Amino acid sequence: MEHKEFAVIFGVMCEYFGATPSDGLTEIYYQDLKGLSTPEFKKAFSILRSGRVYNGLPKIAEIKEAIQGKLEDKVAIAYQTLTDTLRDHGYYDTVIFEDGAIGKTVETMGGWFEISQWTIEEWKFRKKEFDSLYLANLRAGNTTPIKLIGVFERENAAKGLEKDIPKAINIGTPKRVLELK
Repeated sequence: MEHKEFAVIFGVMCEYFGATPSDGLTEIYYQDLKGLSTPEFKKAFSILRSGRVYNGLPKIAEIKEAIQGKLEDKVAIAYQTLTDTLRDHGYYDTVIFEDGAIGKTVETMGGWFEISQWTIEEWKFRKKEFDSLYLANLRAGNTTPIKLIGVFERENAAKGLEKDIPKAINIGTPKRVLELK
């Protein structure tokens, strides 16, 4: 988002929340929010107008949270995505999670084949580990999608049967994972 465009929207936001948009304040907010697109920033402002109960200008973290959601929500969604994928595909299929933090967490926990074999009882004990590793990967920026090799691909590649290797299954938005195929 361009600075000029940001400044206009931010000025209206300040006015709405009863703050004065100085050059310094505008620059601080711009530097931390310039990665948002204009529609995202407008959406955040709309969400905050309709759902925020506090007086004063929202903090930068609140604006980001309005767009990206709470970390606890992301963890819950990531865990559900993983368990759904394990149920639907198991260790036979090669998968690519659009949310690369899921893939990195799986690698850290032993890999796709390893976690696919865990029992429900083991998952009860390992869920907390998944949650904390997933959060750590998010915070560290480990969000690039990675390919988690399944049994079909591993065995066919080992036998030199590249033409018989099934395509990886995209879990999430295909746009981010297509380049890994």
